[in-house]
Amino acid sequence: MNIAVYLGSNMGKDPTIKQMTEEVGKWLAENNHTLVYGGAKNGLMGVVADSVLSNGGHAIGVIPQFLELKEQAHADLDELHI
Repeated sequence: MNIAVYLGSNMGKDPTIKQMTEEVGKWLAENNHTLVYGGAKNGLMGVVADSVLSNGGHAIGVIPQFLELKEQAHADLDELHI
């Protein structure tokens, strides 16, 4: 199943949010779900994508062209739609 996750492009102030975001990514991968998200490498968006990928899952990014460079599009995704 494809599951869309909406997160910030920064880390926020509470370090437990990063840990929970990593757990969500791990859960997605372990349960054979595909992450669909904003396509960025930075912030919590990058954390969830990295977690999915490092746990053997699949990640699809969708990012508008005007944000591709500003938000540093994630180059290691299975698919990146600009």
